[in-house]
Amino acid sequence: MNEKILIIDDAKFARKVLKHALTDGNYTNIVEATTAKDALEIFEKEQPELTLLDISLPDSDDLGLLEKLLALNPQAKIVICSALGQNLIIENAIKMGAKDFITKPFEEKILLEIVNNQLH
Repeated sequence: MNEKILIIDDAKFARKVLKHALTDGNYTNIVEATTAKDALEIFEKEQPELTLLDISLPDSDDLGLLEKLLALNPQAKIVICSALGQNLIIENAIKMGAKDFITKPFEEKILLEIVNNQLH
């Protein structure tokens, strides 16, 4: 599957786990960003079909990056990847326009179901 997926997460381990799961699901066109600044540049340049967004980045407040990404592309498919205990933030993200969320740590099967639902 050739849809481009952008992973935005400052944790190398999290990016590695996400990328491995996506590769297992036959998604191989994957780009990564580690900061909000880089994410904005890559998002605008690469125009991914799906973005997996960690909302805890060192250079962005909780939903600031989501708001900026949706300003660049209001139709963007953005799935929030967040740790347990951030339910209010997740609810607000969905209200703002995020398409779905997955709680870390996640099961690969659930991640791939969400990705498949968004892309197909």
